[in-house]
Amino acid sequence: MITRDYFASEFDVAIVERSGGLPDHAFAAPGAGARAVEVAVEPWGAPMWTATFAAPDLGVRALTAVIGTPSPTGLCVVERGTAFVGDVLEPAVFSVVETRGPVVDAEELPADGLLLLLTPWSITAVGQLGRRWTSERLAIDGLRVDEASDGWLRGVADPDDDEPRDFALNLATGEVVGGAGIA
Repeated sequence: MITRDYFASEFDVAIVERSGGLPDHAFAAPGAGARAVEVAVEPWGAPMWTATFAAPDLGVRALTAVIGTPSPTGLCVVERGTAFVGDVLEPAVFSVVETRGPVVDAEELPADGLLLLLTPWSITAVGQLGRRWTSERLAIDGLRVDEASDGWLRGVADPDDDEPRDFALNLATGEVVGGAGIA
């Protein structure tokens, strides 16, 4: 299992109950419904702001969370599996991160300068300036991340299958060795 380590950030953030008032900003992914998560962000030394983030209803178990990024002013908001990334000092310019499926988990790798967004089938890396790469499809039905060291991420594709397959992923390039081998 990856040892939990977190990015240093220069802001405070919290998911808040919808106040009924209008947020300062509103973001919606294509196909988003009316449901949204609202966050309150207080950048250190800058005015506080609020925003809603709306995602499509994917009908699957997916992550909803607020997560730091390698940038000390970077924020990733995941709403029902859809990730939005931006800088808390420029709240009007958050954008959707393209992944190959709904985000179900995330791993912060400060030593490698990456936030990893895990779907059931692939991994997307977010660096200091935004999305860096998305892996090829690693699994048919789920993946497990075991460790990150020496510039490589290691895990198991389809860990609950009769024939699980190990994989290694180069953290600099997203190149994969092993896994399910599906294009």
